[in-house]
Amino acid sequence: MDKHYNQTLHMMQFTIGLLAAALLICAAIFFMGITHSDAAPPPSVDETVVEELRSLNDLDMKDVMAEMQSVQESRDESVRESVAASIEESRSIEESIFASSVAQESMEQSVAASLYESSVAESSSIAEQQYMDSFLAGSHLTARSVTYDCDDTDIPYLRRLFSNCIVIGNSRAKNAVDCGIMSENEVKFQSGVSVDVITPFALQVAYMYKPKTLFVMGLNDIGHYDGSNERFYQDYLSLVRQYQAINPGQVYLQEILPCPEEARPYFYRFFMIPDFNARIQQVCQETGAIYVSATPYADFKYINSEDHAHYGKEFYFLWAQTIATQMHLWEDLAGLGYEIH
Repeated sequence: MDKHYNQTLHMMQFTIGLLAAALLICAAIFFMGITHSDAAPPPSVDETVVEELRSLNDLDMKDVMAEMQSVQESRDESVRESVAASIEESRSIEESIFASSVAQESMEQSVAASLYESSVAESSSIAEQQYMDSFLAGSHLTARSVTYDCDDTDIPYLRRLFSNCIVIGNSRAKNAVDCGIMSENEVKFQSGVSVDVITPFALQVAYMYKPKTLFVMGLNDIGHYDGSNERFYQDYLSLVRQYQAINPGQVYLQEILPCPEEARPYFYRFFMIPDFNARIQQVCQETGAIYVSATPYADFKYINSEDHAHYGKEFYFLWAQTIATQMHLWEDLAGLGYEIH
């Protein structure tokens, strides 16, 4: 019974302890409730404002990040441009150095070539002068110039000059043969003819294949064509082209020599000589022929014909020399042009 009693006592003590603890917990909860009720309530928060602030904060951060990225990209681009410019500058310097080297080499080669050419030209000039001095010894002639005090002793030299070419023409070409300056070996002529009439004869002469040909035409043509320099031009152009098709050598066309007023009864259109000479120059331009002149030496005092249109021996000494110079026959003779035939 004592044992049962003790168990009951202990149970009651445990129960009382639990009740006391429960009371203490309730008292504490009540006290805290009172204390909390006395404090000020927390302020209310506007969620819209909070959301706007959060949004602004996010926006500012995006701008900052975008600006930082833009600055970085700009720096990267500057670096790339700087590197590219440096590379281009280096390439430009290398190209300049190379170009300078090539230019210097080219200049050195040019100088060497010029020195060589000058040496050759000087040697050729010396050899040419020595040959001319030898060729002209005993004559009154001077190479590439006109000497007035010529006489018959100079004729063999002049004929030798013209041995490299052929003269085709009218009576004014024939006058060189008549006065003995030239022979029919150098001059082929038909008196009183125009360019259309002489064409078949001239084309036969073309087969002699002389490397240089001089045509002396025009005075008769002024009357033959009734003053029509257009018809004269067309026929002369045709003659020269046909001649060149046979003989590929260089063709020269002499101007029409002037006439004095006294020639009017025989060549009444002589005042048209300048117009026809202009047409001869046009033929030269069209065909590659070369226009030559002897007018500076055509002094009317040298005319010795009844018709006052044909010059005498004094003129043809001068004519032969100036025509030889314009046709470069001196150079041919010295071996610098065509070979002597």
